[in-house]
Amino acid sequence: MPDHDNLAARKEGFRALPVQGFTVPSQWQGQQVLLVPASPEWVELDFKSVIESRSKLKHLFGPDDTWPPDNLDISMNSADLAWHAREFESRRSFAYHLLSHDKQNCLGCLYIYPTASTRHQAEAYLWTHISLSTERARLIEDEIINWITRHWPIEAIAWPGRLIPFSRWEQAAIPNYYATMRMVQNPALDDPSTRLKL
Repeated sequence: MPDHDNLAARKEGFRALPVQGFTVPSQWQGQQVLLVPASPEWVELDFKSVIESRSKLKHLFGPDDTWPPDNLDISMNSADLAWHAREFESRRSFAYHLLSHDKQNCLGCLYIYPTASTRHQAEAYLWTHISLSTERARLIEDEIINWITRHWPIEAIAWPGRLIPFSRWEQAAIPNYYATMRMVQNPALDDPSTRLKL
């Protein structure tokens, strides 16, 4: 178990996720939700969920992060999902929509990212729709966290803002992969030559 009191940032930057030889699930169905890779295919459901849950999502990736922006529209959201889809295809990072079993509603999202923490192999973020009861949200979150813990080849995964206070994360000056790399904030990052080296 990593020592969260001694967090530090890697001088080399983000480390690649340890998924060599691992078949990354293209879909996973739990008792509570169905996980599918984030992509523009689901933009209407995702956009509706993000807008409705905007107040809950502010600072999901850190106290200073501005996602979702106040001017977010469906085209911007689609571009963001396209970035996530390319990341998934290239096996750099993995984002999933949390869908209802009938695929009629987006109940949240899961993000598994490279980390720059010296004590972790990955970091993850998870949100659920603002309309869900506390009990339903907890069931979904527990199910997904258990799935990652048991079935992904990641021995040390950080959950900043959930299991690790953001204050400790900030003190260690560990950058967030999404906020650093996302295409929506900086379209130049869509050029492979400008991306950070993992």
